[in-house]
Amino acid sequence: MFVETQWLADHLNDGGIRIVDLRFIRCFSNHDKVAEECREDYMEGHIPGAVYIDCIGDLTDPSFKDVFYVAPPDHFEKVMNRAGINNKTMVVCYDEAPYPLASARFWWTLLYYGHTRVKILAGGIRKWIKEGRPLSTAVPKVSREIFTPKVQESIRATKETVKKNLSNDGTVIIDCLSFRQYHGKVRNSWSTRKGHIPGAVWLPPMELVKGLDRASSARERSESMANNKPYSFFPIEELRRIFAQVSVERGKRVITYCGKAEAACSVFLALKMIGIEDVAVYDGSLAEWSRDLSLPMEVTSARP
Repeated sequence: MFVETQWLADHLNDGGIRIVDLRFIRCFSNHDKVAEECREDYMEGHIPGAVYIDCIGDLTDPSFKDVFYVAPPDHFEKVMNRAGINNKTMVVCYDEAPYPLASARFWWTLLYYGHTRVKILAGGIRKWIKEGRPLSTAVPKVSREIFTPKVQESIRATKETVKKNLSNDGTVIIDCLSFRQYHGKVRNSWSTRKGHIPGAVWLPPMELVKGLDRASSARERSESMANNKPYSFFPIEELRRIFAQVSVERGKRVITYCGKAEAACSVFLALKMIGIEDVAVYDGSLAEWSRDLSLPMEVTSARP
């Protein structure tokens, strides 16, 4: 799923590789300037040769403002063509979050459109900078390529899919939001109601990341988005143990969701790391689910 920074440094000038910058944190704090602020971060310095892709404008359906559905095939095809990515291109992507978020969403989107030659940079640009590796302000000139989307429906769940699996013992639905959001203590701007999808278990990406799980300090977790420290997922066996605690096992189907399907893709990534094959991302997530008043929401009271 990953390449290391040294590997990328050794292959920066290789033909057939496209590096993609997906930095996004400032975008989510100021949605009315998404493209402008994300591109500013990219222009201030990126991994040499990297092209910039907007994780909202390029990877989601522009017909919908409040729900981040996956970009339709024709839209995604144009984005890939512009970025110089064809069906044989080796793609390496990164963002600036403490663990893969926008890069995980892009990785999942490429898989959804049948492109498996994609890796995430371990540690992202945080690790690259910490190691003193070079940055560039030059925007690479790339030739347009032809990318043909080949939809893989099995890794995407819809609202109807989730509804059908609400009481299915063979399906585990994972809520990837914060503890307070899951239990209905707070409501974010993307959700019209508090709580979670009934029957969903709680497992956000932080619980899968060494140094950010519940054994870590609250300060470390709260500052992780801005402290510039790279983090990594727990080793495979520890991930298996964590997922087993919420009844994830081979033979069961798993559906992940969050608010707008970034964290859900991060947990999807970790599930793939431990070999769970039957897993899908509900890209509509609570942004869609909470808006449909015919669908149930559950609020529970518990301590972390």
